[in-house]
This record gives sequence, structure tokens and C-alpha cells, in this order.
Amino acid sequence: MSINGHDWLLFKPRLSIFKKLPYPVFMKAKDLPPRGKVIGHKHDWDQLIYAASGLLAVSCIKGDHLIPSGQAIWIPANQLHSIATINGAKLRSVHLQKGLIDQLAKDITVLKIDSLTRELISKASYFSFSETINSSFTKQQNRLLNVLVDEISQLEEVPLCLPLSNDSLLLPILIWQQKKPDSNKTLEMWSDELGASTKTISRRFKSKLGINFTKWREQLRLHKAIQWLSENRSVTDVSLSLGYESLPAFIQMFKRQTGTTPGKFINTK
Repeated sequence: MSINGHDWLLFKPRLSIFKKLPYPVFMKAKDLPPRGKVIGHKHDWDQLIYAASGLLAVSCIKGDHLIPSGQAIWIPANQLHSIATINGAKLRSVHLQKGLIDQLAKDITVLKIDSLTRELISKASYFSFSETINSSFTKQQNRLLNVLVDEISQLEEVPLCLPLSNDSLLLPILIWQQKKPDSNKTLEMWSDELGASTKTISRRFKSKLGINFTKWREQLRLHKAIQWLSENRSVTDVSLSLGYESLPAFIQMFKRQTGTTPGKFINTK
């Protein structure tokens, strides 16, 4: 799911008027229409974006992240990012004072949301957060926000980042595979085509993307699988479209990466 291209409905971030948050914890709810995109921006506070429904794509300098319904993404302060959805999505954003949570990654990463955190986000999103004046919360509401911060700090990472690069050697490979995710073109084939040794290409993948070619292609296929499953395509159809020789091989890859099977993903998204 690429968030580049044309015909997007563009939106500016609502909190861009602030140089700093009006509260240590600030909640915002937003519905993005189909092909809606929040333009690239950054802010001087941390943010957790929860996908209450729909599939989100968050793009940053290092690559693209997918956030399936029911999961979230952690965006540390001052990280440039944009947010988009193909078919529409409901967002719940938890904006946090920089440094309030220091246990999570320093880079943008997808997080697995448990049932307690999901309920806390849902309840807190109904609190009256004013953008212009100080709001007064009850003791119970303040306790809930404190528990929410504690729970967010303990969330587990999910490997749903597809690293990208404009490196001249890698770019033809990355573009080809994104257009043809079912392609099993080997590094040896790319070596002949690009005039570079397989060792050189392998080293470039590790240095520019942080993972090897095989792992990157698997991440790409996982991204495509989540996108297509979210569009209600069958597990068998997705498996075939990604070039897997057997359905069990596809299911095994999906479960290893996400912790759940494609079938359960469809039923819980």
C-alpha cells in the first residue's frame, strides 16, 4: 500500500497550531475518508495513533508502515511522517509530552494493542480536550490517563515496517518487486542485470535497509497481504497473488510475522 501518487484528499494536521501540547496527554479522534491523507508533518511531542477501524499507511524517511485495524503506531517527537488510507479509517491519537514515555523505540514503529489499552483509548477519546482553554478532569479521568500512559509504555512491537531507499543500485529491485510481489527473481539474476556482484547487492541491502534481500521481499509480501486481506480478498487468492507455492507456506509466513493467521486477521480487523 503506497501512499504516494495522485487523487488524494489532503488534510493538514489539526495540532500544527501548537508549539507544545496544552496538556501532558492530549486525545484527538479523526475519521479519514477513502483516499484521505494527512500531509507530511512533525511535532515536538510523541504520538500514538490507534486505528479503530480501517487500514492506515504511515510513511516516514526510512520506509512505509502498515497499521491494521485494532493496532497502533508509535511516532516519537520530531519524526517527519504522513498518514493515509485507501478505503477510509477511524483514528484515535494519543499525543504525549516528549519524554513522558521513554521505554518505547526511538524510531517510528507499529505496536500491538491489547484489550485493556484499547478500552482505555476508547474511553479517553470521549474526554473533553479543549484546544484553546484548560480542561478540568475528574480524579477518575486523571487516573485513567495515567494508567493509559503506563499501558502504552509496555506495548509490544510488531514488524510491519517496509524499509525503502533511493539508492541507485537498490532502486530497480525495489520498484520491480513492488510492482510484481509474486516475482521470485533471485539475486543472481539481479547481479547479471545490474552488473554488480551478489555480495555487493547483499551488502547494500544490509547497509541501506537494515535487512537482507530475502527478508525485505518477505516484508513486502506481508504488506501486500495485509492490504489485500483488508480489501476482503480470500486467503487463497492472496497467497497465489504473492507467488506462494502452497497455502500452508503463506499462512506460516503470515503467522510468524504477525502472531496470527490470515483467517483470524480477517475476522478481527
